[in-house]
Amino acid sequence: MPPPSEAWQRYEIIDSCLINAYKTYPTMQDFINKIKAELKTIVSKETIQKDIAKMKMSRDKGGFDAPIKFKKAANGYFYDFENYPDYTIRKFGLNKQSIQQIELAAGVLQRFKGVMSSDSFNQTLNHLYASLNIERNSQEKSIAGAILPEDTTYLRGMENFELFVDAIKRKLPVSFIHYSYQSQTFKANIIHPYLLKESNDRWYLVGYSEEHGEIRYFGLDRIYDPYLIALNFKKNKETDLTNLFANKIGLRTLDGRDEYEIVAIKIWISKVYSNYFKSMPLHKSQSIVESEEDGNIIISLELVPTYELISVILSFGKHVELMEPKWLRRELKKELNSMLSSYSN
Repeated sequence: MPPPSEAWQRYEIIDSCLINAYKTYPTMQDFINKIKAELKTIVSKETIQKDIAKMKMSRDKGGFDAPIKFKKAANGYFYDFENYPDYTIRKFGLNKQSIQQIELAAGVLQRFKGVMSSDSFNQTLNHLYASLNIERNSQEKSIAGAILPEDTTYLRGMENFELFVDAIKRKLPVSFIHYSYQSQTFKANIIHPYLLKESNDRWYLVGYSEEHGEIRYFGLDRIYDPYLIALNFKKNKETDLTNLFANKIGLRTLDGRDEYEIVAIKIWISKVYSNYFKSMPLHKSQSIVESEEDGNIIISLELVPTYELISVILSFGKHVELMEPKWLRRELKKELNSMLSSYSN
């Protein structure tokens, strides 16, 4: 988990000085000395003044609503405990176990900092860390350091994530330019957004497309210049989006196939991967229909065939073979022949 910014660490140090009952009215120099001792860095008075101003800001502006005041006679700062008893930026009223649980969740959230580029998201995450007083000077000291999720790299278009969430919440159409990787063309479109869907580490905006006259998916990485528009919102009254995605692996239905056409699929799996598929089913509909003496198994699935399903099957090479339906087996064979042709050339 990457370390927080020095600014957030300084806020915590300033807070610790202000709540120290054994040294009231810490001075500007006290803050500077404490920061130097803990962060091994020298900061100016101007920096501390900006930090204090930031801490005093309201929470909706990324601050802490900190009741910091200055006492001229003592030449020092203090929290207004008379009006805000026991104030601290870290106080959430949580016990140690609860803080550990939230720290764990925050550690998982931290991986999204590389994807969610918006300042407000990262400010909120940093605010959570500072407010909970999570110890994170090193990964070894943090419970979240025990988790090592797969690195998530920044994807183009994620800077618009909050805009789309806002559009869905407020039921406002979105106008944007969409780029097609296949035709390599740009086209304007108006979407009435219903939800955001993740598939294969990519995010898609799902909604009614005025251009196509039906519900479509648009990869966020292909969306340019989106903005909300004041038009009547077309509510989704016909499509059960939950079931639309529940019966698929991925999103892209094979060309010419119905979005809802569920078919019975049989797959042979060698003993090398049989336990893998038993412990991690491809889909909730998976069931074992035959177990061979040598350890091979045959599984069945009830799915809408997709390109992603074919990709998953091919990724296991000779250890996984699609048996039924025959037409889907032929589609997979075409893909294999195309791949072999590319390598033979």
